[in-house]
Amino acid sequence: MEFDRSALSRLLSLNDSQLKYLVNKFAHDYGIDLSSYNVTEGDISSVRRALANLSDSQLADLGNKITGGRR
Repeated sequence: MEFDRSALSRLLSLNDSQLKYLVNKFAHDYGIDLSSYNVTEGDISSVRRALANLSDSQLADLGNKITGGRR
């Protein structure tokens, strides 16, 4: 799976519970430090805002972490 703007759009279309579950799972499984993206783990609105405002380089970095198998 390539993590790009299309995948990001699909993530942002999820309801709050679904998005929170996936973000927390990705963060845990792939060692992603949510604070480096200005995200508070339990605050789904900050998650949505941070995801929506990712620069192209941040999106690429996040995609590399997820698809690069840091798991």
